[in-house]
Amino acid sequence: MESPFGWRELKLVVVVILGTLLVGGGMLLTVRLNEAIDERVRVGAETTGQVVHVERFKISRSFAATRLTVDYTFEGVQYRERFSSELDESGFRVGELLDVRVDRTNPTRAATPDGYATEDLLLQAPTVLEVFGALMIVISLALIRTGPRRD
Repeated sequence: MESPFGWRELKLVVVVILGTLLVGGGMLLTVRLNEAIDERVRVGAETTGQVVHVERFKISRSFAATRLTVDYTFEGVQYRERFSSELDESGFRVGELLDVRVDRTNPTRAATPDGYATEDLLLQAPTVLEVFGALMIVISLALIRTGPRRD
């Protein structure tokens, strides 16, 4: 008896599985990044930073991000770093002061109690993985369902 699935269907099923892994990986990365930010806020050295630039941009219809450029001083050295987060309602403005928690071993790694952190690309990677995985799943399932069938 021959299988009802051909190579095309098998490939699409593999793509669905890979999409599921991407979505799961994005969710795990989100949890891990949130833990890292919380840990930095909990044990980091406290300082005050001043917002020198605010940038808001949309990545997709449902996801937008805010990037702050912040000047802060740690152990007498001046730093200017970019902090990123998903778009929130806080609405920072240029010149505002904010609490910054700095990693004592690497002062260029910092976070704020509001969830902003200096790992700019990493903060957006979970969403990109999740969206890409979901698109892979939806397109593959649609192709499996509507594709040509062999009799």
